[in-house]
Amino acid sequence: MDKLVQLAKDSIKYYEENKTYLKDYDEEFKKNNNGAIIVVSQEDRIETSGSIYPTRSDIGLDVIYESVNATIFNNAIDLVNYGIDDLYIMVYEVVKVQQIQYMEEFGMYHGLVVKYNNEDTMVFRNDYESDYQMFEDALDKANVDSQDVFSLYKFKVVKHI
Repeated sequence: MDKLVQLAKDSIKYYEENKTYLKDYDEEFKKNNNGAIIVVSQEDRIETSGSIYPTRSDIGLDVIYESVNATIFNNAIDLVNYGIDDLYIMVYEVVKVQQIQYMEEFGMYHGLVVKYNNEDTMVFRNDYESDYQMFEDALDKANVDSQDVFSLYKFKVVKHI
């Protein structure tokens, strides 16, 4: 199991037992300032928490807080009838973010964020058959129409499983 995924599982377990966030974690994570997106799956439910940008001082803290947010503070994930070992957790480490003006600039990236009305809508390229299908769905999810002013950001990830 990857170290970031293990940190996520340890964080959830620690929070369940102590009702507080894990404070001690590997020093190597404190040197990494990439964004983190946590994806937690349980049977047919999938929850995502995190950001393409770092929200805390290092990736370790982002993984700790976002893994707890995705499981403990989310009613979709059942930790009463299932254990932490029943969760499938992936950590997407966001390694490159770039603002784009047109979809033609998307290229070989993994995801797209539409920023509109102080909200971020995130979609992943591998969920769609084409870039334009992904773009149209992102606009629809963000509730953006042709008259609205919005920003587009493409990003790359390293998947930790």
